Amino acid sequence: MIDPLVSHVIALGLALLLLSAAWHKLATRAEFVAVLRGYELLPAALLRLVAALIPLAEVVLAAAWLTGAARGLVASTTAALLLAYAAAIAINLYRGRAQIDCGCGLGGATGASQRLSGWLVARNLMLAGLALLAAFPATVRVFGIADVLTLAAATAAAVLLYAGSSQLIRNAAGLAGRRVLRG
Repeated sequence: MIDPLVSHVIALGLALLLLSAAWHKLATRAEFVAVLRGYELLPAALLRLVAALIPLAEVVLAAAWLTGAARGLVASTTAALLLAYAAAIAINLYRGRAQIDCGCGLGGATGASQRLSGWLVARNLMLAGLALLAAFPATVRVFGIADVLTLAAATAAAVLLYAGSSQLIRNAAGLAGRRVLRG
């Protein structure tokens, strides 16, 4: 059993992540289709359908995390989605195709694409593990004002940690690309 505060922080963090990801994909639909095409994992006839279904799935999962509905199903489905992202990245890294855009920052503030790396695989595996952790039964206790404040602070810290680690991953991939160009 885990503390319900931990479960709530994970749920809120994943909901925010999924909503942000869906927003970026919906705001840049044509670019997202191009990213999917770049992975070379789907037949061309399915690209537009999958490009529409992925953000829809992300929005539905985010809403389910926020409502607490069917936590086990939501956790396993979120983990499966994150594992699919990790597998797509890993397959392309295995193919030697690290230069393609991961699609992680579509429509982001920088406007720069993010290249594939093993760190992105690790990040998605970690997020999938967190999703599954949130499915563990939580102890029952009454939430007080301190818990609510802790939830807000921990979620803010998680968002900052995620943003910081994403920037580090982006920087590492950029530096690796420069080394290849110089080498």
